[in-house]
Amino acid sequence: MAEIHGITAVILAGGLARRLNGAEKGLQPLYGKALIEHILPRLTPQVGKIYLNINRSQAEFATRYPNLPTYGDTLSGFQGPLSGMLSGFQQIEGDYLLFVPCDSPFLPLNLAQKLTTALTINQAEIAYAHDGSRPHPTFALFHRRVVPALTAYLEAGERRLLHFFHTQRSVAVDFSEQPHAFQNFNTFGDFTSGRILPTFCTAPLLAITGHSGTGKTTLLEKLIPQLTQRGLTVGLIKHSHHNVEVDKAGKDSHRLRLAGANPTMIVCDQRWAMMKETESLPPFAELAQQMAEQNVDLILVEGFKHEALPKIQLHRKGLDKPLPEWDEFTLATATDYPIERENHLDLNNIEQIAEFICQAVKTKF
Repeated sequence: MAEIHGITAVILAGGLARRLNGAEKGLQPLYGKALIEHILPRLTPQVGKIYLNINRSQAEFATRYPNLPTYGDTLSGFQGPLSGMLSGFQQIEGDYLLFVPCDSPFLPLNLAQKLTTALTINQAEIAYAHDGSRPHPTFALFHRRVVPALTAYLEAGERRLLHFFHTQRSVAVDFSEQPHAFQNFNTFGDFTSGRILPTFCTAPLLAITGHSGTGKTTLLEKLIPQLTQRGLTVGLIKHSHHNVEVDKAGKDSHRLRLAGANPTMIVCDQRWAMMKETESLPPFAELAQQMAEQNVDLILVEGFKHEALPKIQLHRKGLDKPLPEWDEFTLATATDYPIERENHLDLNNIEQIAEFICQAVKTKF
């Protein structure tokens, strides 16, 4: 099986968006940013290059995203996603194209990796996402070999994605551990329905965010005992940018893990830990649900800044960085100086912050 390198991605934004009365769906604001601006930071680390498939508003897209190459459908008349997919192969070099829709801002961070693996192992021509309940065919990795069949399919007047997939060597790829990643926005009501809370975890999640140097870890160190005293069982998920070693080099558990045991569990009378080797960052939803299974009342999160989580923003006057913008995920802002904002907290008043969090947990945010 040949390895797949240099995948190019395409954000499909070429439709008429009839349920939005013809507004450009990819440019609609969600929490202060266009849908496409939510997609880009999640997709960029996964691929070599990204294109936009658009059929309208070319000047506006060029102004807002001057560094993103675009292409239009070669078939006229807005003939659906398959038209945009075929047009991609006609205008972009390379054997593999990864397609994603413009209306799903929380797409999986391991989308390319899982689709690539499935396509390779199954020697397939199309790999597409399935969330455990239903397929999502606009999240798909294609090999160029499908072009003749896709051309004939469209020339015959057909437009159905899954029907075409089933005529080819295709494989559905399981993303049931993160069904929330495929949430899409198609109507004005979707955009105005209020704060989106995580639906993938049975325990409340609260992120503590802020620029480097704000003191997030120091705050958590003081905050957790206060929350515990108030009767909350608190779990913590922290993302480290370093290669973290839980056990000690040279110890038996470390030697056996390096020998290939995966996962490895180390146990003593006071605590236990399980270590699992991974090739990439696991889906946050999977991590959160594992933590929730420990019967905690609240999961605090440090890091994972691209996840759509309720959060408390931190900022210090002495930082040479701007105050983070308020968005719909923000519950409160904690600073060491006065500001005019809803739910402003004193960064140095740990009891005040703890009480705010307890009330938020009681009201389910």
